[in-house]
This record gives sequence, structure tokens and C-alpha cells, in this order.
Amino acid sequence: MMAGELIFSGLTGTGFDGGAIVDQIMQVKSLPLQRLQREKALVEAKLSSFANISGAVGDFYSLFENLSISELFSGKRVSVSDESVLSARATDSAPNIEFSITVNKLARAEIRVSTGGFTSLSDTFSESGVLDITYNLGGGTLETFSVEYSAGETLEDLVDRINSSQNRVSASVYYDGTSYRLMLSEKDVGASSVETDESGGVYAIEVSGLPTELGTGMDTLQGAQNAELVIGTGSPTTSPSNTFENIISGITVEVKKTGSATVSVDESYSKVREFFATFVERYNATVDVVKGATFGEEAILRGDYTVSRIETDIANRLDPLLRVGLIDYDGESGRISLRTERLTELLEEDSQAVREVIEELRASYSPYLESQRDFFKGFEDNLSESVRRIEERIDQLAQRLLVEEQLLRREYARLEAFISRANDIRERLKQFMVSVREAWNE
Repeated sequence: MMAGELIFSGLTGTGFDGGAIVDQIMQVKSLPLQRLQREKALVEAKLSSFANISGAVGDFYSLFENLSISELFSGKRVSVSDESVLSARATDSAPNIEFSITVNKLARAEIRVSTGGFTSLSDTFSESGVLDITYNLGGGTLETFSVEYSAGETLEDLVDRINSSQNRVSASVYYDGTSYRLMLSEKDVGASSVETDESGGVYAIEVSGLPTELGTGMDTLQGAQNAELVIGTGSPTTSPSNTFENIISGITVEVKKTGSATVSVDESYSKVREFFATFVERYNATVDVVKGATFGEEAILRGDYTVSRIETDIANRLDPLLRVGLIDYDGESGRISLRTERLTELLEEDSQAVREVIEELRASYSPYLESQRDFFKGFEDNLSESVRRIEERIDQLAQRLLVEEQLLRREYARLEAFISRANDIRERLKQFMVSVREAWNE
């Protein structure tokens, strides 16, 4: 059919409907196309099932793919008898140990205020100058920063300038009930190891060049203090902050209040528990996918031994778990469940036996699942290629049928036009014969 060409049928009044005839012809000619479409749907359904199986087997295999058994057994569990006194955490390298801690002191930030102040927040400095603030980090390390102030500025202006110019000291306005004074405090209590010693003139924060209105020096509201604790009957240990890093190799303690508590570190086995929980989950997922694809009248892979045998193959590899009583097996559903209490008991009594079970599982399941994953991935690829070829055949056949339909509609339209003209000639001949007969009778 040419572009823009319209073909109408059944409009000539001849009783001949070429369009309806073409529709019936095309229904017959479309049967191979319908068969191809059904074939494509079937192959796509199989492809989906194989993809699900490949995915489940692949997920199961990934549990073993990069498994480090030594890492599974490396986690540590920390218990604290009184968590209101302190908290603790341990790295995998920490030793299994129990020890008592007595917290003698908590870390405390130094707070100092100017000896003088303003009677109103709107009061301003009478002169310009430079305020020098020195922060003593300890060990002879000093940090000094300078802040300029100008005549006509307020105390709040100076506070803002101090806070925006450095990150060691926090400035604020302190009201003592009579006057507004400059207050300076340590921003990070752990930044300095200096403890305030007023008799010795030792401070974490010192100033010079104060505006006249703020006095000539600083009073101490709160002295700086390091945290202190004692392990067992040992010597006191101090920390600038309330956190004691690696107080015992791999163990960090954060103190919260003075008092005593006992810290215990042992194997947590949390990664081992997670491994077995994941094993059960992925085992059951694989069984469910295989049964869904092969069991029942509507199963797309019903009777396919290549698929159904997977359930048997993975069940036959459960012996290490059954031998030590770690799982229950449901023969009807094929699913397994983890006996968590038995796992806890076995880890406490003989963790080496659990390690050996995991090693057996890896040796048995890993190569099998890898081969099955690759095998079914090959099925996926082949079926995907089959779908592509069927789609090509469908497209080619659909194009050919479209051309045939256009040709048929054009030919039948011409036939209908011919019949119409023939009928018209016949009517004219009939009228002519009537006229001749009438003329002869006269």
C-alpha cells in the first residue's frame, strides 16, 4: 500500500466484502506468527526460572566465595559490670581478659573569666588594642593567637571575633549578677594535658592585652583536670580526656563517673552466628526456588532432573551440621532450621569443632555451587539467544504478513471495483433489452 493510500471495501453495494475475506485469510496466515509468540513466551518463562535458580545458587555460593574462617572467629565481646561508671570496646586483636578498674577522676575543662567587666552589654571599649590568648597543650607546646578589638566595640563583638579566629578556646559572656565579663573555656577537654595549678601559676588558658574595662587578668572558675583510673592494684593512669585508648592492647575505655567496675573481654562469635544464619537462609532460598520451578502441575521445569537434583545434592552435603546437631531437617519441605542453643553450647564447649564444621562445609559446597552457578548461567545465555532468534523470526514474519495483507487488500479492492462495474454493465444491458422489446412490440 502506498503512503497515504486508503482502501475501503463493502461500499459498492455489490454484496462482495473483500475486506472481510482478507481478514479471514490473514487469520490463517497469522497462525505461524501466533505459534512463534507462544514459543517465545514459553522460552521466556524458562529463562526466568533458570535466572532465578542461577541467582539463588550464586547467592549461596557467595557465602563461601571469599570466606575467611579465621576472621569469623576474630570478633570480641566486652562486658562491663557497671556501665554507669565506664564503657569499653575491644578490637579483634584484644586479649581475652578480665580486670577491675577504679575511676578516681574525670577529665575537666579549664574555665577562666576576666577580673573586670561591663555593667551593660551595650557598653563599649574606650580604646583599641590587641588581645593575646595562649593555649598550653602540655609538654611545653604553646599556641598563641591575637585578636584585635577597637574603640566603640562591645564585649559581644570581642566574643564573636575570638570564636571565629581559632578553635582551641570557646569565648562567651559571663554575668556574675553585677557585671558582664569575658569567659574563656577549653573547647576540647582532651586537647591539653595541662592541669590547672593556681599556686604554681600553671594554666591551660592565659591572656594578655585585655581591654581596660575587662581588668588586668583572669580568675579561674574551674581548673583543668585530667581523668585518672587504676587497673587492679596498679599505678594510676591519666588521660587528658575521659577516653583511654589502648589502655590494654586493643581495649579502649571511656569513663563516665568515679567508681569501680569490672571489664571482661572474650570471644563474641557474632560473625560465626551470622555465618550459620546466612547459610540456613540461602540454603532454604535455593530449595524454595528449585521446588517452585519443578514441583506441581504448572511448574515450568516439571520433570527436569537437571534442576530437581540440586535439592538432593545440597541436602547430601548437610552431614557435618547434622553430625553435631546444629540443624533440624524437614523432609517434607526440604528446608532446614538452625538450633541456636546448640550452636551457643558448642561454641562455649568446643569452638574448634565448629571451625572444623565450617571448613567441611566450605570444602563441600563451594566447588559444587560454583559449578552449578556457571552451568545454569550457560542455560540463561542459551535461552536468551533463543529468545533473540525467535524475536527476529517474529519481526520478519510480521513484516511479510503486513506486505501480503496490503497486496491482498489492494487486489480485493480492485476485484470489488470490477464486480461493481460488471453489475453496472449488466443493469444497462437489461435496460437496453427492455427498450428493444418495447420498440419491437410497437
